[in-house]
Amino acid sequence: MFDKDNDRAGVWFVSKNQITLLENGETYFQIMAAALDRAKYEICLLSYIFQNNIIGRRIAEALKRAALRGVMVMKFRPKIYLWTLRRRRLRRLHRKIVIVDQTAAFGRGINIIDDFDTSC
Repeated sequence: MFDKDNDRAGVWFVSKNQITLLENGETYFQIMAAALDRAKYEICLLSYIFQNNIIGRRIAEALKRAALRGVMVMKFRPKIYLWTLRRRRLRRLHRKIVIVDQTAAFGRGINIIDDFDTSC
């Protein structure tokens, strides 16, 4: 439900929302994988880098489990082959967003890659 009384510069706020700051990649990926495991309808995942390492495989396995449960899967920008190069397809898209069932979202600057060090 949109709260029209909270309209600020054309932005409508939805009541009962919650924002949580996730302080590091370890927490981020653990909570993201749990959200993917709860998905019932659809997952939208955009990531500039999706690396085949521990984190990448953990998220890929969660996506696979979701697909096996019947969660919608769509591929965005599949591989670009040399003979299909077009100027508009060469744009570097650095988006990093995950939306689960339009109820949970993760965003802002974290690729699917194990590049964090918790020993500091």
